[in-house]
Amino acid sequence: MRTSISGEGTAMSARVLGAVAAGVIAALVLCVGGFGALFTGGGAASAACYGVVGSDGQPLLPTAPVPRSAVDVRGGWSSEQSANAAVIVTVGAELKVPPRGWVIALATAMQESTLRNLPGGDRDSVGLFQQRPSQGWGAPAQLRDPRYAAAKFYTALLAVDGWQAMALTDAAQAVQRSAYPDAYAKWEDDAAALVRAVGSANPSPFPVDLDRCLSTCPSVGSGGADGCADVSTVFARAQSWLTVWSGGPVPYLSSGDPGDWFQGYRRDCSGYVSMALGLDGPGLNTDGLAARSTVIAMTDLRPGDLLINTAPDLRGHVVLFERWSDPSMTRYYGYEQSGDGGTHHRLIPYPYFGDYPMTPYRYGRTG
Repeated sequence: MRTSISGEGTAMSARVLGAVAAGVIAALVLCVGGFGALFTGGGAASAACYGVVGSDGQPLLPTAPVPRSAVDVRGGWSSEQSANAAVIVTVGAELKVPPRGWVIALATAMQESTLRNLPGGDRDSVGLFQQRPSQGWGAPAQLRDPRYAAAKFYTALLAVDGWQAMALTDAAQAVQRSAYPDAYAKWEDDAAALVRAVGSANPSPFPVDLDRCLSTCPSVGSGGADGCADVSTVFARAQSWLTVWSGGPVPYLSSGDPGDWFQGYRRDCSGYVSMALGLDGPGLNTDGLAARSTVIAMTDLRPGDLLINTAPDLRGHVVLFERWSDPSMTRYYGYEQSGDGGTHHRLIPYPYFGDYPMTPYRYGRTG
């Protein structure tokens, strides 16, 4: 593998890639409508979401090769680099690799070759990912084929146990085994921006369950026979209780007295989540929410899912999951109604504060 990059590649900053997002902003919808973002803390890209949608509200994914000129970035990536990025993302989509993998692949190629199909490199390294024939990646002529090189990278990535839960640099290093294992991390924001640019340039959208990602495509089951609630609507309702009580959060109160309810819902955790999901008031309790849901793996959590403890006698709790805060999946942003201040939108350690147990669920899908 290459162990260094050119000065030109090093100088490629997130500010330059900001021009990518600005150039295609009309085609992009960021997570959670007007109050969410693809990234946390305004800085490092999270593992959660790299979705792009078209004017019809459906995710845009590269189902066919993207035209070379479609994602050229003036003053940034050249047409050659952009075309290579489009090939990498296209191959990932064709292989049904989750979008997180596309970002890892682009960041790796940015580090190894600055997205150029190099004829050589360190020792016998070749191509976009600087894969080495002597290491069993393929013949030099094969590795100069961007589609072949990308497919080999994804095949190796998918063989890494737990890669989706890893930090980008760890996942890339598990494939590349570079002498500089931390080198990939600095490209994460740039790679995510270029994935969005490539996706927005494709005219052929189709719906897909993006990897832990909120787009306008996923929905939360409403519990009815034929209904579902758009995830952005769920979060808009959840957010409304942060400011609707005299400008502040709705205070917590678990009561069966309709005079204590707010907007027809109980002011406890399950009443609040029932309101956000659009269920009938005064809302289900935690047992009722769990009974109408199915248990899922922690790694399958996506926006609109629930974390529930069904303990009786007011010892249970439920949180509406928004997104992971970082690739380690050790903390997440959630909406909840609790006794320490009422309605919250806050960062929560997984599964919850202290040693309190919570189980991930997906509402409305019990079979």
